[in-house]
Amino acid sequence: MSRTTKQMAAAAMIGLLLAACAAPAAAPKAAEAPKAGEQAQPAELPPVTITYTYGGNVFKDVDMVSEALSAIAQKKINATIKLKPIDWGAFDEKMKLAFAAGEECDIVFVAPWINNYIQNIVNGNIIPLDDLLPKYAPGLWKSMPESSWDAARVNGKIYGVLNQQIWVKPFGFSVRKDLADKYGLDVNAVQKYEDLEPFIKAVKEGEPDIIPLTSSYNWMFETAGFDPIVSQETPVAIRYDDKDLKVFNAAATPEFKASVELARKWYLAGYTPKDKIERADSEAMWRAGQFAMSMAGVVKPGGDIEARQRFGQDVYQKSVTQPFLTTAGSSATMNAICRTSKNPERAMMVLELLNTDVEFYNLISKGIEGRHWEWADKENKVIKPGPNNADYNPNTDWEFGNQFNAYYIDPEQAAQKVWEATYKLNNDSPPSAALGFNFNPEPVKTELANISAVVKELAEPLTNGMVDPETALPEYLKRLDEAGLQTVIAETQKQLNEWAQSRK
Repeated sequence: MSRTTKQMAAAAMIGLLLAACAAPAAAPKAAEAPKAGEQAQPAELPPVTITYTYGGNVFKDVDMVSEALSAIAQKKINATIKLKPIDWGAFDEKMKLAFAAGEECDIVFVAPWINNYIQNIVNGNIIPLDDLLPKYAPGLWKSMPESSWDAARVNGKIYGVLNQQIWVKPFGFSVRKDLADKYGLDVNAVQKYEDLEPFIKAVKEGEPDIIPLTSSYNWMFETAGFDPIVSQETPVAIRYDDKDLKVFNAAATPEFKASVELARKWYLAGYTPKDKIERADSEAMWRAGQFAMSMAGVVKPGGDIEARQRFGQDVYQKSVTQPFLTTAGSSATMNAICRTSKNPERAMMVLELLNTDVEFYNLISKGIEGRHWEWADKENKVIKPGPNNADYNPNTDWEFGNQFNAYYIDPEQAAQKVWEATYKLNNDSPPSAALGFNFNPEPVKTELANISAVVKELAEPLTNGMVDPETALPEYLKRLDEAGLQTVIAETQKQLNEWAQSRK
């Protein structure tokens, strides 16, 4: 099959997948209820409690929202819902400890970038869903063609439910409008992060009470055109448009070296905080107007509107990368079922509600009508903050289920038809040459664990400019090789070659 034919086939598959997720402007509908006999009726099901553990701010009214969700779930599947949010800064570590201790849980948020999906499979923390999905979540299962579930398959099995949302990663920056206008930043002229330096310097000199950047971190695989085909934690990649599928160490590339050198330069210039700031504190500082800009975030349709809602700051946003579709992007946010769950069938029924029941999904995403939000324009599904909005406002629709079922939070989103624009962005972006490839970590699970430890110890200070790359980068590369990175690269190349051969 030629490269062009592969791209057309991939685009066709994505088009079918995204066509299943119509935007609110096109009046999306929840999937039809299963036919009689496909599932037990609520009265026939014994009462159970299903926990949902995920990353996010812990809001005052989370128990109230749990009760409201339970009122729906009890009528439909005789289940009580218990939401268990964990602060993002602690989520990864707490989940590792919980899994290691064998603590009971039901539904858990997993991703390539936090509470790592692959590592959880390797460690046996989450269960295969192949049998559960069509039987206990038929609407969710049918909402995407079976081929699209390949993005969640590892060694032939599905372990996570894909959240339908933006799948490409056009990384870029967000900058406060008032400061950009004041210092003459032409956002549209910025093509790379280095182009921001004159503006950042001007803010540093002219605004003594404002920190120019949330951090110096500007490295993401996709910004360099790399597809991270193992995981976001493992610096193993191909170039997205490389038809030869050559696997390499992304940390040993000129792109990575330039990134950490830029981070160091900006850190030494005082453009960023001297010490690491936890995510929750950073968000509070944004709301208080203490930052001018953040980098390395996904710039998506309507993202500036969400930022205004979340931080109370008008911002400009601009991507500095070519978006492309990857397996990791399609599986960027997922929900899985814990190995320790005593009720995996009912947990799957809850996932069915999260992905097909518009009221249920918006309840966890937005809170309770009349308290946390009110209708601004019910016809166009636009809501506004309610009197107690601060007591529950996760702003992480992408985390909970099918985001194309979300209510709009601003009339501009409806006017701009943000969900349709997101669909178009996904559909128009070129596919990676490795789209559909899923790495099986089992042959190198020891090496991956060792590499993960090295990345956790050395990558963060390096990519945030807190250490001198002249010495820290060679040490990082040395430690990666000692941890077995070359073995992982060789195994990845072997699997990728076999995958490519099977598709011819």
